[in-house]
Amino acid sequence: KYETVILPARKKIFDLYTERFASFPWADLPPGKDAERESSYHLYALRIREISEQQRDEIIEELNREEVSVNVHFQPLPLLKLFRESGFSISDYPVSYNNYSREISLPIYPQLSDNEVAYVVQAIEKAYNAVCHK
Repeated sequence: KYETVILPARKKIFDLYTERFASFPWADLPPGKDAERESSYHLYALRIREISEQQRDEIIEELNREEVSVNVHFQPLPLLKLFRESGFSISDYPVSYNNYSREISLPIYPQLSDNEVAYVVQAIEKAYNAVCHK
């Protein structure tokens, strides 16, 4: 049932986000499908170009004010206490840190309407402008 109902619904939302964010030069869009793999479309990991972790967090705060619930799902292991205490340092993983510091996971669930997707995109654009164009 998942593949016939939920997956197409999530893919539709993923594709709507991709279509709407494609025109923003600051948006790094997540891959959905390539020649060998296809996503389960369980989240939309938007990355915003050339922002700091602090700016990302400020964008998230702005989105919360607009009642858009987002999260950060990608966290490099060296940021976790167990790995830090084992001697791992995030400075040894600059690519992972870069991806983490710019990532915002957007809502994807089958009941999300086209209008709600449009609202999320508009809220992100507004938050980006408020934080990055002060």
